Amino acid sequence: MLMRIIPYFITIFLICITANAKEFRIDFSDEGMKLLKKRGFGKKTIYTNGKDDKGWFLKAEADGTATGLGMEIEKDLLEEMPFLNITFKIEKDFTNIDQKTKDGHDWTARVMVGHGKKIGAKLVSLAHSSFLEEGYLQQSPWTKGSRDYVISNDKSGEWHTRKINVRELLEKTHGISFTNFVAIFSDSNNSKQKIIAYYRDIYFSSE
Repeated sequence: MLMRIIPYFITIFLICITANAKEFRIDFSDEGMKLLKKRGFGKKTIYTNGKDDKGWFLKAEADGTATGLGMEIEKDLLEEMPFLNITFKIEKDFTNIDQKTKDGHDWTARVMVGHGKKIGAKLVSLAHSSFLEEGYLQQSPWTKGSRDYVISNDKSGEWHTRKINVRELLEKTHGISFTNFVAIFSDSNNSKQKIIAYYRDIYFSSE
């Protein structure tokens, strides 16, 4: 199902150079939101942006919905910026689901990367889970070419950050060293539960 959304993400490429380190950030400002494309199936996950004393953030609300928000990126990005930094917090999580099964294969917060196309997609979801341990890796029960990698098991309800070498992860899972898209995807279409998550400071970096 995830492969349906990938071809629609548009291209934007913003690079910031800070103290000899390169960064590519997803922009959640009002202008940045215009450059992100929402695609999914059935009822839509609601994505809204906001701003606090730390800057812009994105709120995701899913209630039996499955929608992604993202963009295409240049395939050579990971050559210089192999790390993906993700900051998020969970306001309302799932209860009693088995994310190893089709019926429970929903994620409160995740960021997807990989080779996105309709046929032969090779995807990795970098996900939060309250039920699986950090570092857990599985093949999606829905899609042969998709892997779920748990990067957070944090239950504090506070903002927390994870940094992942996605170039190494994609090489390990799919034998590729690039991604041509990045997408946020909060969904609950299988479990039919209501969840709420927040994202901010999502960026690729050289270190």
